[in-house]
Amino acid sequence: MAKTGNGRGKPASGTFAGTPADRLVRYWRNSDRRFDELLDETLDAGRQAVLEAALGKLHEEEQPEFLDEVETIAESVRRTDSQGDDTIATLFWLAVEVSGDLSQPPAVEAIEEALDSTGLLETAADTRLLPVWLEPEALVYLEAADRRTLLLRLLESTDEALRFVREGDLLADPADSGTRLVGVVGLIEEEAEAVETAAEDAVPDFLGLARIGEDGEPELDPAEETRIREALTRFTAAIQGADPRVQRCEPAGGLNDLLDLIAEADWTDGGELAELASFIDVASDETADAVVDAAVTSTAHGLFVRAFDADGRLLDERAFTLQGDEAAQAVALLQQRCRTVTKE
Repeated sequence: MAKTGNGRGKPASGTFAGTPADRLVRYWRNSDRRFDELLDETLDAGRQAVLEAALGKLHEEEQPEFLDEVETIAESVRRTDSQGDDTIATLFWLAVEVSGDLSQPPAVEAIEEALDSTGLLETAADTRLLPVWLEPEALVYLEAADRRTLLLRLLESTDEALRFVREGDLLADPADSGTRLVGVVGLIEEEAEAVETAAEDAVPDFLGLARIGEDGEPELDPAEETRIREALTRFTAAIQGADPRVQRCEPAGGLNDLLDLIAEADWTDGGELAELASFIDVASDETADAVVDAAVTSTAHGLFVRAFDADGRLLDERAFTLQGDEAAQAVALLQQRCRTVTKE
């Protein structure tokens, strides 16, 4: 759901001096509501350098929480719509396992209809999807200011948003074969009052599964969880019926949620594909920065894979008996897990 506030109190007494980065850090540390205002100005101006400077001024243990909050706020804006209503517009993302030609766009009308008919976005006043397949590996590098720019472009027009993703090389390569994981981005507009009412007793959760228990910890409402799971099943079935290329489709929430879902979910049937994923994970653990480059050679018996660190040092190598569709799936998996994949 959209972020509607962070519980910050009144502005602290006095005026913080210093650069915009200094003020962002001080406002954030003091839970000062001016943080949101200054952050919105910084994001709308596309000043990623200011955000990076602020991150550099924080203690190491503070950085993950600060970055997560900045990236979350970047994907949501409050505005007055054409009817004069106070609304919150938020980016949301879908993780899609797809097989086949990606030269044609996703069936966004069918996805929008399925989201509406299954009740997955109950508070939505308007929903729009961008009719392109997006490459998760490229989305990893989408900074907070870029996320805000994408949101603003989507609010402006579909054409402007399409221009942004094309100029940013965010599109999935239609020439890649086999089954692969891609993303679809959309925009949801909700009445601000409805979002704030829902947020009073709920943990921020795209699917609305989490609630706060008496002990202050999140807990699941079994009846609501069942309803959502059944709705997700109907949603996927509707998408598969409209677009036979889609093997699986799941709403993810924000971009960070999408990347986590794709990285952590078991999207394969196990076997040697799972072993290949484990092979890359082990290689990644041997690096200082988790960056792995892969080289793939086709053999008479399958694939021979070598893993290198960012400096070109060989980490490990192994042969996998993966052929045909499984070989294509293996390459797609490597492209998702590794910085680069060279086919030899």
